[in-house]
Amino acid sequence: MIYRYNQTEIDLIQFEIRIDGNVIAVEPKVFDLIVYLIENRQRVISRGELFQNIWANREVSDTTLSNHIKTARNVLGDDGERQQIINTIRSRGYQFIAQIEENPKQISFNVQPSSLSNKVPILATFYHRKWEWLMTLLVTVIILTFWFYYQKTGTKSHEPILLVVPFSTITNNESWVPFTEQMTREIIQDLRKIEGITTLPPPTSFTFSNNKIRSHILNKLPQIEYVLDGAVSESVNGQIRVTVELENIQTKELIWVNDFDISSDSLNIFAVQAKIATLVSDTLKVMVLSQQQKQLASPPTDNMQAYQFYIKGQHALSKMTLSSTEQAIAMFNQAIELDDKFVQAYKAKSDAYRLLMTFFKSPKKVMPDVISSSLQVLAIKPDSAQVLSSLGLAYVHNWQWQEAWNMLNKAKQLQPDLATTELGFALYYAALGNKKKLKQALESANTLDPLNLEIAEWGMWALMMVNDIEGAIAWGTEKHRLLPEQPYPLLSLAVAKYINQQEQESIKLSEQGVSLSLNDSLPLVLLAQSYAASNFGSKALNLVAQAQSMDQYVCPYETAVVYALLDDKELMFQYLEDAVYHQSNCLIFSRNDPRLVKYHQENRFKVILKKVGLDDESIKKYPQ
Repeated sequence: MIYRYNQTEIDLIQFEIRIDGNVIAVEPKVFDLIVYLIENRQRVISRGELFQNIWANREVSDTTLSNHIKTARNVLGDDGERQQIINTIRSRGYQFIAQIEENPKQISFNVQPSSLSNKVPILATFYHRKWEWLMTLLVTVIILTFWFYYQKTGTKSHEPILLVVPFSTITNNESWVPFTEQMTREIIQDLRKIEGITTLPPPTSFTFSNNKIRSHILNKLPQIEYVLDGAVSESVNGQIRVTVELENIQTKELIWVNDFDISSDSLNIFAVQAKIATLVSDTLKVMVLSQQQKQLASPPTDNMQAYQFYIKGQHALSKMTLSSTEQAIAMFNQAIELDDKFVQAYKAKSDAYRLLMTFFKSPKKVMPDVISSSLQVLAIKPDSAQVLSSLGLAYVHNWQWQEAWNMLNKAKQLQPDLATTELGFALYYAALGNKKKLKQALESANTLDPLNLEIAEWGMWALMMVNDIEGAIAWGTEKHRLLPEQPYPLLSLAVAKYINQQEQESIKLSEQGVSLSLNDSLPLVLLAQSYAASNFGSKALNLVAQAQSMDQYVCPYETAVVYALLDDKELMFQYLEDAVYHQSNCLIFSRNDPRLVKYHQENRFKVILKKVGLDDESIKKYPQ
């Protein structure tokens, strides 16, 4: 028997697969798998049935079967995205869906003319063959038309969407908390290395630290299908027990629960994290490629003392205060001293400096540390997409437009699913006034990391600063709903409200934001703007004075806006020039900021745009 579709033959007599007459090398088990799927193509074949009939119930992992399915698809000219020949039916199995011809004898492509054909008149033969040729051409055109249509409009096979919620620490020993948090981050990063699963990144994951109730998760992220949860507790002999469970949140089905015993000061921790990631991928019927297996098995460092400092640094960084960020940098430096090849510690240090630059300190002082930390990583690992992405975003904040474009594009080529990259592009386009591309990039960032506070905050400002006030208000309202305990979505929404001439509502939102922030300096300045927009000048100036009395960096640009709203042009320009001196990241919005529009034709303002690289002549040179 020979099975045939298109120009492919599966020969059961000679145990060969031929394409256009050329024999394709194939492993016996892959051949058996293909034949079994063809012979039972009228129905879906479960994984269990394949284990029983192809491997005779021998101990074989799900990964082995997935690898054989992938190889079979490659042999037959198919892949996991198109699935035009072997289709995966989630939670059920596989089905061969291509149209098959059955031939009891081998097909020959060199047919000899019969004796009858010699008696057919020559003219009749010509017209007969011409008709055959035309029909063949017509069929070919139809097939190619459908093929090109599919390539253009065909949808990819659905990827399961997974949320890893922060693992719980079941102990009174608070020193275990940083370890548990980092284990969650590492498992998320391992899962994000596996193609075929959409795993949301840590910023979204950790918004559920204090509430992992499933209805709460679905209220914020209705698209989630699976939740990976866990708990860390004390086991025998001083070891740590990690209990992990995978749940289908849509059907409320608990799929599996597993226990792992590890030591917190042993490299075994990394093997367990990789095992958990692989177990999840096997369950969700996603094959882990060999290159991905190597990445999972590779520990970030061989020095566990360095890793302990790194864990403590990440815990401090997650608090997002000035003192905790500085403490985190000190911890990362200690980790690097113990292992000068510790890439993740360098990257975390760069992220910490970028946080300092964005919220707490003069960018002029901190930007060199952001760059040097990133370049140290790139010297060890030049293809680190995450570092390139973070550095590209930092370059946007620092007005280094061409460098930002180059870094962000390199990052996207290496790893297209980084939300930081898309945020960098969104701010780049906002600075240049490209509203369409800004919205596209912002939507991509939001899809990749929907509860990321940095995206929530900067996305709001980007929309406001291209004068899409309605879009900004809609964005801010939704982000406040999703992140109700965070002050900055409220404060940004307050700015949009006073731009939209809703001054009283702006004051109310600003006051709530200041209260949530515990009276930090920038929230006080933004409240001052709300009062200035409402013609409460004395209240606005008192708040500015209060913010400046604190031992913190106060963004000169946003202080300049207070004076712009009070029509104090001289003080406004003094603060704008101060913002240039400090290399304030807010200046990326200066070209299109609707709050400063009446000053745009002033020569002093044009000089500031020139220094920031956002004057008319400079804009023409930047790629978009």
